Amino acid sequence: MATKVAMIGWEYPPFTVGGLGIHCAMLTRELVKGGVEVDFYKPRINGSPTDTHVNFHELILQSSVDPVTYDLKNFWGAVEEYNQKLVKAFDPSGVSLIHCHDWIGALAAIALSKIHSIPLVVTVHSTEFDRSAFFNPQEWIANIERSMVHAAKRVIVVSGWTKTLVCEKYARCDGVHVVHNGFNPLGVHKTDYERKGRIIFLGRLTSQKGPRYLVEAARVALKVIEFEVVFAGSGDSEAEIRRISQDLGIQQSVKLLGRVSDKEMKKWIVESDAYVLPAVSEPFGMTVLEAMSAGLPTIISKTTGVGEALTQVLKFDFWDTLELADLMLAIELREPLRKTLGIEGKEETKKFSWEKCAQNTLEVYKRALSDG
Repeated sequence: MATKVAMIGWEYPPFTVGGLGIHCAMLTRELVKGGVEVDFYKPRINGSPTDTHVNFHELILQSSVDPVTYDLKNFWGAVEEYNQKLVKAFDPSGVSLIHCHDWIGALAAIALSKIHSIPLVVTVHSTEFDRSAFFNPQEWIANIERSMVHAAKRVIVVSGWTKTLVCEKYARCDGVHVVHNGFNPLGVHKTDYERKGRIIFLGRLTSQKGPRYLVEAARVALKVIEFEVVFAGSGDSEAEIRRISQDLGIQQSVKLLGRVSDKEMKKWIVESDAYVLPAVSEPFGMTVLEAMSAGLPTIISKTTGVGEALTQVLKFDFWDTLELADLMLAIELREPLRKTLGIEGKEETKKFSWEKCAQNTLEVYKRALSDG
């Protein structure tokens, strides 16, 4: 399939917040291998990409559109400025499809699709309901997401979990396609499964990821056996985790590292017994595959999207801290279980690849173009 796609996003390496930026970089690389030409529109945030396989169109804004460090007063202004400049900067020459990633550039994507009569495909990497953990979602963002999925010829979602949310919250149920992410193996492997006495959490400390439930479960499990819980990541829940740990009297067993380098993360993975992700609502969960590919036993909530395609993990309801405590104890007390989950889990991750993600994305493109 030879075509030219105009992608609209906001995150791309070297600037990454979560998995969206990595997704865009790896997806475009595979699409280009398949003969697709890609124009990529994005705001300039913390440096420019160095990739040469994509034609980048970077827009310089007066305010930052980074949703992690944003000042709420200026954030909407930055989003509005980005969309306005994007419409003006857009070059439709030869473009047969517009592909918008998430909501930040969605208003421009909708307008450009109408102005130039170019079919629109959108990928929903997460919804406002995911990011807010269903607590007080910002209606203006949800409204943009709703408009975005209804304006698109076809909608790509990263999991069946996200497809359910798009259908239930935004009433778009047809033409929604599940395309699982690929992932990049960390290149590190556990070589033994002797007990380390350590459970690790990898990723952003936000209410969406549910770190408080890990602390609450640890309080129960620590009554049976000593171990430490290590949080490798930063976010707005960091102070809450410190407070809860102190309130529960287990602060000596909880360690917060802040954001760590890839080298440090690899070290902690090798020296841990399990990775736990107690997410309230995780659309996919790329860190799950990264941990499993290193041979690290993994426990995830049932509301973690990638779990729908995994069998070699332990699963629990995010709110059930007693069940989570039992699963943590099972791993801490049973070396055969650690070894089985580690080895079999590593093997299971091999079915995920960016090549497969790109192939499935191309199939959605074909359907969007044939819709007329």
